[in-house]
Amino acid sequence: MGYTDRKLLHIVSFKFDRMKNDRNIKSGRPGILYGIKGFVILFLVYHLPEFLQNNYKKPLILVLELGMLLFALISFYIGRRWHHNGLRIYGFYSFRKNWGNLILGLIIGIFLAGSANLFPVLFGWSRFSLQLNLGQILLQTLIFSIGTLLPSLGEDILTRGYLRVFWPENLNIKWLILISAAVYVLNHIFRLTKPDVMLYLLILGYLLMWCYVKTGTLWLTLGIHWGTNIAYQCFTNLVSFNPIKETGMENYILAASYSLGILLVIILQKMNLFTLEANNAN
Repeated sequence: MGYTDRKLLHIVSFKFDRMKNDRNIKSGRPGILYGIKGFVILFLVYHLPEFLQNNYKKPLILVLELGMLLFALISFYIGRRWHHNGLRIYGFYSFRKNWGNLILGLIIGIFLAGSANLFPVLFGWSRFSLQLNLGQILLQTLIFSIGTLLPSLGEDILTRGYLRVFWPENLNIKWLILISAAVYVLNHIFRLTKPDVMLYLLILGYLLMWCYVKTGTLWLTLGIHWGTNIAYQCFTNLVSFNPIKETGMENYILAASYSLGILLVIILQKMNLFTLEANNAN
């Protein structure tokens, strides 16, 4: 066998092995052990800053952001090692083709979380006042937007994108939506003692995974998730609420808002306002 023949055989063999490994990872059968190991590593890295904050009983913003950056880098490494495509394996296709999904998601997320915070005011249960001027509010909103991006990205990869990689193709994808929503709830390990919190987390988790399954990309999901986190930080830190009537309904209103969000994205999807995976060239 000549040099050219050996080289050609090597290339064909390499491509075949790579395709076989990709199918194994995608099927979730031979690669399931690697999948479990990877999930455990990502889970521990994701929660390390939270464990430290809980131990020291104070926010460690720099530790949180560095931890989320480390999580993103490890996720990228896993994507490169397994599928040679970095974060694309989790559903982050070309930003140039999907930026519209991200912007729509941001608008939807801010609207849903913002509405839920303003409903008690409309019902006369509380009053609110702003503590800062417009310039300070805009600056703080920008800071919150930057600070919540990596945590939102990390959780979307851990509880949605990663699970989708290992979901068997022969199983109904609708079960993945429910499982992902449950994993999303369980990922909030320090908030599992509050049923009303678990309820809105379950509905939000369903909404976010539904968006991923229907669009085939994580950009819309990231936008909604990021938007809700931005709104949460703004209403928590920039707005002062003075209760008039104690109802204990705030988290249930939030759950109702996210339920309406599911209806909203279904309507928008029927109107073909979202970019779909089929429109992303592989």
